[in-house]
Amino acid sequence: MSELRDAIGILRETKNKWERRVPLVPDEVRGLVAAGIAVRVERSPTRALADADFAAAGATLVDDATDCRFIVGVKEVKTSQVKPGQTVMCFSHTIKGQSHNMPLLAHFMKQGATLIDYEVIVDDAGVRQVAFGRYAGLAGAHETLWTLGHRLAALGHPSALTGLKHAVDYHDLAEMVGHTRELLTELRKEGPAALTPFVVAVTGEGRVSGGALEYLDLVGAIPCTVGEAIALPTDSPDDRTLRVLHVKDAELFVTAGTKRFDFAKYLEHPERFLNVGAMYLPYCRALVNGSYWDARFPRLLDDSTLRRMYANGTLPPALGDVACDIDGGIEWTVMATQNDEPAFVYDPATRKATVGVAGEGVAIMSVDNLPCALPRDASFDFSRALVPFIRAFFEARYEGGVGGLSPALQNAVVVAAGKLTPRHQGLAKFLPAEA
Repeated sequence: MSELRDAIGILRETKNKWERRVPLVPDEVRGLVAAGIAVRVERSPTRALADADFAAAGATLVDDATDCRFIVGVKEVKTSQVKPGQTVMCFSHTIKGQSHNMPLLAHFMKQGATLIDYEVIVDDAGVRQVAFGRYAGLAGAHETLWTLGHRLAALGHPSALTGLKHAVDYHDLAEMVGHTRELLTELRKEGPAALTPFVVAVTGEGRVSGGALEYLDLVGAIPCTVGEAIALPTDSPDDRTLRVLHVKDAELFVTAGTKRFDFAKYLEHPERFLNVGAMYLPYCRALVNGSYWDARFPRLLDDSTLRRMYANGTLPPALGDVACDIDGGIEWTVMATQNDEPAFVYDPATRKATVGVAGEGVAIMSVDNLPCALPRDASFDFSRALVPFIRAFFEARYEGGVGGLSPALQNAVVVAAGKLTPRHQGLAKFLPAEA
């Protein structure tokens, strides 16, 4: 077995054709090299940032960087990329016991390697420090507008919104925002009555919903309250101003016997709460759902609620499920879509989903890798947040113990030198029997 190089290796992303992000950008690489840390970058013909930019920053371009002591990527690595005694930092998709990646977790243990997962780099309050959620919200809000425009056109109500491109087809966020603003200006001059009142609801209070609200603000949307949304006339085709209704957690979740929403109590006993988000949707043309959901939580829109609203015509024509939990918070989210085909139409009569915007039913946007649509912007933000942790880890000369690391990094070490760390011991029950 050859000795690992004392360097940081940056992997090329090969998860799918949309994955063009990088965990560290050239500006941050330049700082690492200046600090005496060698950086080796795998060549990539698809990465959003050019190989030449990394070389100019002092990195060594290579075809294979897995000979480094410490390698970083965005998505989960392949088992063939993990070497004995190595440390890997990525989104491993193992920390919830995801069955499809348990062989990968077992491989880390077999190799005596160390796994650090970005998803659990958190502060004392449990807030993630390194994440792409903002970009899921930015791209998700845009694709929801795209879905709304094209769905209405398929129903016989064309508008300027059909001029929108997919988020992945813009150079960056600035170009996407600029083009959308132009089309919304055209829409205010002329558009279908089917778009009035033009209110988009956003649910959630995390990074995802924050990104969606940011995007809608950038394109010129006017915030409105629930009362204002209800009061908007439905017979005024001359008012096609985009408005955004942020439905906060305190307005989403109700329970008996309390006057104020308590998020801590909700997390402790979610079964005692109802999600009343459906009551706001009859006043909206689209929904951008950024609420976190797992099986313990009440659904935002369950099957019976969706059927009732669809039957009485109170369901918006487009639902943007940025959270993209299959059979989750929006029960009709039955599939994940792609960046170039972001929507499907769910037909409640047949319970079938057809990719596209045509047909009987409701259009649902459910892209599951939205940050890929804005790879340059997302990579720069992610890299700025990540590099302090990279420096801290690499300079600590970590050799298997977690005691010398910051609390945030200690949380994120899932496997240390081949053994599950105390925080992640619960994953043992999900491992293959031979692990």
